[in-house]
Amino acid sequence: MIRLAPRFRLYRDRYRRFYYGLVTFSILTLIMYIYLVFNVTDPSEENFVSYSLQDLDSETQHTFYKGCADINSYLNDQSYRKSNASFIMLARNEELSDILTTLYSIESHFNQWYHYPYVFLNDEPFTEEFKEKVRQSVTGSVQFGTLNELEWEFPVEVRETMEFTERIKDQSDRGVLYGDVESYHKMCRFYSGLFYKHPMVRAYDWYWRIEPDVSFFCDITYDPFFEMEKNGKEYGFTVVLQELYWSVPGLFRATRSYINKNNIRLGSLWKLFAGTFDYARTGDEYLHKTVFDEKLLKEKLEEKINIDHLLDKTQNGDVDLNDKGNLRGLNHLLNRAQSKVPIFEDKFDNEVFDLCHFWSNFEIAKRTVFDNPIYDGYFKHLESLGGFWKERWGDAPVHSLGLALTLDIEQIHYFRDIGYKHSTLVHCPKNAPQEFQLPYFAGDDKFSNRNAKQYDPPFNLGSGCRCECPSIHLEIEDTSYPCMDFWLELAHGMEENTNFGDGGYYPYVDLDQREEEMKEEYEFNS
Repeated sequence: MIRLAPRFRLYRDRYRRFYYGLVTFSILTLIMYIYLVFNVTDPSEENFVSYSLQDLDSETQHTFYKGCADINSYLNDQSYRKSNASFIMLARNEELSDILTTLYSIESHFNQWYHYPYVFLNDEPFTEEFKEKVRQSVTGSVQFGTLNELEWEFPVEVRETMEFTERIKDQSDRGVLYGDVESYHKMCRFYSGLFYKHPMVRAYDWYWRIEPDVSFFCDITYDPFFEMEKNGKEYGFTVVLQELYWSVPGLFRATRSYINKNNIRLGSLWKLFAGTFDYARTGDEYLHKTVFDEKLLKEKLEEKINIDHLLDKTQNGDVDLNDKGNLRGLNHLLNRAQSKVPIFEDKFDNEVFDLCHFWSNFEIAKRTVFDNPIYDGYFKHLESLGGFWKERWGDAPVHSLGLALTLDIEQIHYFRDIGYKHSTLVHCPKNAPQEFQLPYFAGDDKFSNRNAKQYDPPFNLGSGCRCECPSIHLEIEDTSYPCMDFWLELAHGMEENTNFGDGGYYPYVDLDQREEEMKEEYEFNS
């Protein structure tokens, strides 16, 4: 069974209670860097084991293959059918060098054997040089598409207003990452709700999104599209992490608004992205607003029982302040009168967004997880609110919250065995044991020089096939807390609060019943 680190549990509990949304990723990365490089450990956490050193498989969440598949046998298996799928990339002519880096990596590690096609999209026509060099670099067919104005630009009635200009400038002044880059807003909007409508993308049932200048570190010797379909998976990811709060301050409010307006029955994936305060079922309005975990439940019930005891005595004219129970009730009554009901600025319908999301620059998915009436309506709702320019709503959190409108956790797949790097973030698994490794063979002559590569040593709990990880890197699997913690709890059915069903959260405990049980055991004069 997966061993969740104690500090991750504590962080999760605090987070869901008080919503620590302003902890920056850079600070967390620095702390983890010191931990990893200098091996700084807390003696109180002697049971701590990095996730990257554990077997994370569960009954419903596991790698499709441990180590390498025999590619020839796999392709010749009578049950195998190549999927109607394509790679997609939004690219620019000036990014050609970075794009060729990506293509060499994905072809070398996967597509030289499976020959899936590519769709390249641009807001400007691709140059002949670009198209020729791309074609020379891949083993599958290639399509090049140019986005029209409606697909790429914000509506005229928006982009020609003073408010549009000022909102973009304001994000720059406040230091919102990429907030002042108009093209970045356009890209986020396009990937959030328009890419799946493009005719070249709609021609396929599945897609694999790739970006310029990314690296793959392990051989992918099976067909991810085929395996996802066979195993009932509809969306796959490699990285889950937190978004920067100030890029999406209004996104969760907008999402809850859409859910309520359309009576959306949420999938169980919602639990990964939203925590609930709807803990207690009670007729007492004060308790309903103030009790949202077991510790507060006991504290507030004891307070209520003592106050009720005092009020009963008062009503009967039998108040003796030398009585410990009466004195305790008076103190509780004074404390309640002076205390304030906690206010959580970002709580909507008793829920908060934990900022976790799947990093969408890598995603393998069934197109219809987005190309459906519920998600399309969600995007139109967000578009009508202007959050793609008034704020810097990224396609990653939009995708994640949108997926949770319809999907259950069992329909998501974590591609743990795919080593991947984008920007400074790296996920690279340990190699599977030697008995699960197979010799490399080139599916195309241009990759024959790979025979000389030296792969990382095998690891008894590893999952990768012929991985060659960067010699020094921060493993995102170990640093992406609390999100990785949340994911693993859900994947293993270990979440403490199971109060989710029939498309939403429901009160976890019957507070009135617990009150009666406490009254029977309570001694007022002790």
